[in-house]
Formats: sequence, structure tokens, C-alpha cells
Amino acid sequence: MLERYFTPYQSSCAVTGDRVAILAPHPDDEIFGCGGSACKWAEQGKRVQSFILTDGVVTGEFDDQPDAFQKRQAKAELRANESRSAARLLNLPEPEYLHGQDGALWDDQNIEQQLRDRLHEWRPTTLVAPSVWEMHRDHRATAEMAIRLAQHLPTLESLCFYEIGVPLMANALEDISSYQARKWQAMRCFHSQLATQNYAQQINGLNVYRTYTLGMDTSAVEAFHCIPIQNLDAFQRRNAPDQTSFTLRNAEQKADQQQRRIHELEHMLYQMHRSRSWRLTKPLRWLNKFL
Repeated sequence: MLERYFTPYQSSCAVTGDRVAILAPHPDDEIFGCGGSACKWAEQGKRVQSFILTDGVVTGEFDDQPDAFQKRQAKAELRANESRSAARLLNLPEPEYLHGQDGALWDDQNIEQQLRDRLHEWRPTTLVAPSVWEMHRDHRATAEMAIRLAQHLPTLESLCFYEIGVPLMANALEDISSYQARKWQAMRCFHSQLATQNYAQQINGLNVYRTYTLGMDTSAVEAFHCIPIQNLDAFQRRNAPDQTSFTLRNAEQKADQQQRRIHELEHMLYQMHRSRSWRLTKPLRWLNKFL
């Protein structure tokens, strides 16, 4: 069948070597994206460590409320605790936090250097990160960062991308049927995020869908696109992730400019409608309809 050239028909281990470093843009991505596999890898005897790049707090959040700084700190600690609880349920080490700004990874000049230094110390054989097909700005920034880091880590054998918001072109399917119940419990730890969207159910649906080519005995799968380090240059030339990100950033900036202009016009109209001259000329505008 032609499908076999595009989708694996057998499950496999996505990672190589025995030291797996997982990059998560926000506290929860490490569980939603590959929590079942991480638990499985750890039980197989591999060392697994998550590195969470941001605190999950957006620039300026709570600025319209008293004690904004304290509320941002409280939210950052809440989200970190959610990730800690999820890691404990999966018998994984506590994540390491780099305390970046949610939504600002593309412009952060320090996170990548901090991460490079830490990974040189930790000596991973596989680096796992969000995929280059993700559309979220922080997910894409982390994917591009992973590609750059992979070129400077002497112990690295492969780079593996996981999926969250956008399905990827899978070349490895990790059977997590025996771990899905525990992953479900771990995903339920993220109360702050599940209050805004039912991520756990959506990711669970994705994991079930990924069993499509693996038969009735497989009930849940996490999909990856894995690249041996020697093939990384060819992958970049073929997919040009940096160029896609450049296009997306430009489109985002133009959309933001248009939205700000709309807000300015709305404010001008609001002020005009409140003005004394607008009220005094209301009868004339009414008469004008009959002229």
C-alpha cells in the first residue's frame, strides 16, 4: 500500500542511546507531547530529563490588576507545580526550569546559551523537541533552537520532534498503550490550562488516532519525526523551518499592527460619540435621513 511510504506500519523506539533530553516551551508540553513515551523510556532504563523554557506567563499579564507582579509570580509557581505533579505520576525526574517569558522565545537572547551550557553538562544522546510543523510561536522557536543546539552537542545521536497543536509527518510511532492511563492522569494535573481548553481530551484523541496503522492490539501512540544527526543538514535544506518562521512572524506582526489600528479607531469613535458636539448635532443627523 502506498500509505506505507508515508506512515509507519510498525511501532518502534523513537530515541537512540540512553540519555534523553526533552525541551518544552511551556509547563505541560513535555507531558502532552511525549509524556507516555518519556515514562516508557525511563522504565526501559534510559535517563530522561525535561527542560522547560518558559514559566508560562505572558508579558504584561495581570497589568490591569493590583499586585500584577505577585500574580505573575504566583501563576509561574502554579504552573511549575503542575509539571512537578505530572512528573511524579509518571515516575520522572522533576523538570528543570529556565524561566523564560511565554510568547517571547524568538526574541530571548539568553535561553539558548543557558540551555546549551546545561546540555553540554548533561550529555544527551537524543534531543526531543516540538516539531517544525507547529504553528505556535514558542513551539516553533523551540524547534529551531533544538536544531541549532543539535549541531553543537558532541554526544547527540538524533533529534526527535513531537506533536502538540499540529500533526507531524511521522517516521516513528511509540506504542504507549500500557502508559496511556498514567499519561491521562498526568495531563489532568494541569488544572490552570484545562480550565481554558480541554487539552487532555484532545491530546488523548490524537494518541488514539495515531494507532490507525498499528492494528487492534494498540490503543495509544505518540508520533515522532526523528532525524539522525548526520541527516540534519539535509532535513533543514528540504524543510527550511527558519524561512517558514520568518514568513509567519511577518504575518503575525502585520496582523498585530492592523489590530492595534482597529483598536485606535474604535477608541476614536467612542470618544467622538461621547463628545458634546456629537450629542448636539444628533437632530441634524436624524433630519439628514429625510433630505
